[in-house]
Amino acid sequence: MLLTEESLYLSFSGIRVHFRVVRPDVPIHSRIMLLASPLISAFHWRKLLPELSGLGCLAVLMDMPGFGRSDPNAPQDTDTRANLAWGVLDEVDRAMDAPLSLWHLAAHGSACTTLLRMGALYPDSVKSQIHIAPLFSVDRRFRRPEARERFYDDSIRRSDSFKRLIESWAGFPMDDFIVDRMRGPLMRPNMGKTFDRMLRNAVAPPREGVGFCPAMALLGGRDPLLDEARLSQAHTLLRGAETHRLASAGHFPMETHSKALRDYLRGWLRYNE
Repeated sequence: MLLTEESLYLSFSGIRVHFRVVRPDVPIHSRIMLLASPLISAFHWRKLLPELSGLGCLAVLMDMPGFGRSDPNAPQDTDTRANLAWGVLDEVDRAMDAPLSLWHLAAHGSACTTLLRMGALYPDSVKSQIHIAPLFSVDRRFRRPEARERFYDDSIRRSDSFKRLIESWAGFPMDDFIVDRMRGPLMRPNMGKTFDRMLRNAVAPPREGVGFCPAMALLGGRDPLLDEARLSQAHTLLRGAETHRLASAGHFPMETHSKALRDYLRGWLRYNE
């Protein structure tokens, strides 16, 4: 496998997962996976890459299985997604002749549930966990198929509604180019069914918390998705995690507060090496 910033794909039993590998210009001191949530993709981590490269951090930017440029038919249960993600990291280690590497695992939004499962499956391969704007469950109304279908039709299919949704969650105006990069993958054939499966599985909270792994949580102080109930849920699941509140940030700090995100990542990676 060629190590490159171009798109790479791995297939597991016919399920293709999209990712990028970004190698630093200096010797590698650490490894980090950045797992995108369903509403973003590997592209949206771009502002963090110069900082990670300067720290000697090999970065794997991974689309959530089923989303971004990954195949839309991927199962949406947490165990499958966690095993697919580990399969990608194992292949990167194999290609670099670096078996049994330790990884910093970072994720955004609802992908943080997959992160917890990855840590539970292979704790000895995890250096730390980083949860960015974590969202561990969605509204119970999405238990109903008609509510899931209505949300996709009203808020995703319609470009004007989608932009209003993203800006309300971000707390800031968003460039059309960025919003289009979010919405484009969600318009692919069969994505309505994938989105439905994702929401259905996201209603129930994770079975396990962060465990004994070093962990950091970065919460948006203006994140409308992190209401009192979900904030309490995050504190329970991430018990013992070093927690920071980005006071003016919403749900997409990698776009709106990338400098603050870089600062926290720099300190965290240096402290945990």
